[in-house]
Amino acid sequence: MSNLRILAVSYEKYLINIDVLINRINETFNIDLLASVKIHFQDFDFGSAAFSVFNFSSGLVGTVFMMIIYTIFIFIEESSFRKKLQKAFVDTQKFEETYLLIEKIERSVSKYLVLKTLICLSTAVLSYIVLITVGVDFPVFWAFLIFLFNYIPILGSYVATALPVLFSLLQFGEFGPGLLVLLFVGIIQVVIGNFVDPRVMGNSVNLSPLVIILSLALWGAIWGIVGMFLSVPLMVIVVVAFSKMPRFRPFAILMTGDGEVD
Repeated sequence: MSNLRILAVSYEKYLINIDVLINRINETFNIDLLASVKIHFQDFDFGSAAFSVFNFSSGLVGTVFMMIIYTIFIFIEESSFRKKLQKAFVDTQKFEETYLLIEKIERSVSKYLVLKTLICLSTAVLSYIVLITVGVDFPVFWAFLIFLFNYIPILGSYVATALPVLFSLLQFGEFGPGLLVLLFVGIIQVVIGNFVDPRVMGNSVNLSPLVIILSLALWGAIWGIVGMFLSVPLMVIVVVAFSKMPRFRPFAILMTGDGEVD
């Protein structure tokens, strides 16, 4: 986060390159189409924007930290949970059914989180190598954002790619480095997102793409950025729970990717 403080303080160095970029576009395409954009950028407070990104990133880090704390307490609670659940249910069969359902939900969510973390980490490390090779400032910070945003399905990879590309344009004042970042980070996102991710995740997330995008919109509207991060685990819980209820099992089947539920 100290890197972003430096960025916010030294924003004038990057602000100058906005004019350079606009001039290059005008010279390359022989147009003056971006003149109005240039006027807007002259009044743009890059420092305030950097501080806004810093505050957002700090909030994101805080959210992730709190999720880790909650997870730790859940694991602590798990040691005595079976005993309490058994006392709560007089009917032994009901207890076994409920406990098996909770165990299945826990396995599915845990498998998703572990595999997704490994995939996000791989994407971030490879992107870091690209950023440091191109010479983009603050590569650790951008790699960290790539790691976090890749937890958000579908939209996260686009945001994670766009941010370092836009910054590289501001840093260098030319299109070459930005195109290199776009090309190689984009290739990493496409290869991992379309080939590695589906193979590694396997059956841990058997959700329809339509369900994923709708859950992203729903939980994002309810809980904001936190809801976007939790949208897939929450829908995994819903599908597993519905699959064990005869009345709701048809909905679980419709929500899956291949129509199969355990």
